[in-house]
Amino acid sequence: MTLVRCLREDRTLIASEMYIADTLGGEFITPVTDTVAEIWGESLPNRPVLYLLSAGADPTGGIEELARKQKKPPPQQVSMGEGQEKEA
Repeated sequence: MTLVRCLREDRTLIASEMYIADTLGGEFITPVTDTVAEIWGESLPNRPVLYLLSAGADPTGGIEELARKQKKPPPQQVSMGEGQEKEA
């Protein structure tokens, strides 16, 4: 891996994925695509749900839709951006 990074930095991610797939298995590089309903089913009152999002991802619509289907009030939203420490 170090040699790949030194010689072909642009191939480091590809080589890393190949190494992980060969060593641990392909399930460790496959992205998780659980639905909001599946995640809700696994959650508990003492086990909060934390979404780690990539740029452009927004689960808000799915969360609000699930709340409507379950006839629950709309969820409270808190922005975690810069300067939002007190609100969060």
